[in-house]
Amino acid sequence: MFVILWEFDVKQECEEMFTSAYSRHGEWARLFASDPKFRETRLFRDMARDAAASPRYLTMDVWASREDYEHFLHENREAYQELDAKCGGWTTRERHLQSFDADGR
Repeated sequence: MFVILWEFDVKQECEEMFTSAYSRHGEWARLFASDPKFRETRLFRDMARDAAASPRYLTMDVWASREDYEHFLHENREAYQELDAKCGGWTTRERHLQSFDADGR
């Protein structure tokens, strides 16, 4: 199993669009689900963050393997870039936290 973690600071006025697109049934999950090696997407809100600050979210994408994820990116580069451009204006910061292999146990 291969896991990718991202962190996003979301513009308050864009929070609803962001959570819709990044949820387990959102646009990102639907794009990833076009590949049978995709396992799941999860969206987490940072509840410890100061209420006056921009909402912060974490995403976790799970794939069968690193190779499967890289193959998906190669085969779907254009669709990925289009969706990334569409969603990019909803955040003030996007940061890849970590990618790692996990045994799933």
